[in-house]
Amino acid sequence: MIQNPARLSLSKGQLQLENDDGVTSLPLEDIGCIVLESPQITLSSALLGKCQELGVCVVTCDNKHMPNGILHPFMPHSRQSKVAQIQVSWSAPLKKRLWQSIIKQKINAQAEVLEIFNEAPSSARALRAMSRLVTSGDQGNIEAQAARQYWTALFGTSFRRHQGDSVNGALNYGYAILRGTLARSVTAYGLLPAFGLHHDSELNAFNLVDDLIEPYRPFVDRRVKILLLEKGLTAAEPLSKEHRQALAELLKETCRFPDGHQSLLNAADRTAASLVSAIEKKDAAKIEFPFMPDPLVASRC
Repeated sequence: MIQNPARLSLSKGQLQLENDDGVTSLPLEDIGCIVLESPQITLSSALLGKCQELGVCVVTCDNKHMPNGILHPFMPHSRQSKVAQIQVSWSAPLKKRLWQSIIKQKINAQAEVLEIFNEAPSSARALRAMSRLVTSGDQGNIEAQAARQYWTALFGTSFRRHQGDSVNGALNYGYAILRGTLARSVTAYGLLPAFGLHHDSELNAFNLVDDLIEPYRPFVDRRVKILLLEKGLTAAEPLSKEHRQALAELLKETCRFPDGHQSLLNAADRTAASLVSAIEKKDAAKIEFPFMPDPLVASRC
């Protein structure tokens, strides 16, 4: 995350950062995402090209430091043509079953967030019950019903999503970082991000990403709640540098799969790979999403 004026270039295969404090080099292969926050950053085309070669997601920000764009590589997957063909030929019933899996996972993750903070236990139980009511394609729009109860339980009765306060700003910032990371993973596994399961806007080049991000959103919600409780975030004050940095570091957060723990950055790759498997085998059960970490692991993060 580059928050101050700097010059970025490629030197001996490494990211070289020059600023008033001197010169720093970092191995590009160890970087998953670069967030360019300062408008006074210059960087070389050689560096941008190497980032795309190594699958490093580059996120740009506007003059309010909010992410407004991502740079990701042209389809580097060895089976790009095959994956694209099976993706565009997926059946409507399969897409609906996949969307059902996504929404069930999202609602259960929202319940996990409430349970972590011991917020409104009755609401957490209600969300668990709602997740079991999600049908193929979520025809009953259980997602929206769960959201109304979830936001009130997590942030209070006065909270309204999409208002211009800093809590919404923090949520949007974290979602944007995750969106860029998932776009990187989707592309890396040969999928076409414009062709979604549920989202299908002709004006959106990332419909599929906006489908897959849904079960990941509660990880952002959890971190924003922590910022409110422990890190001085208030709805009225602008997001500080420290708050934005904490949100960008979300990608290093530990999450849980049935076979162990890993970072959210790696989880995005796992979800993309599992979606390819689900499409190939026409089995929605193959898609994988992360769960919140076990309490003991979470306490060390």
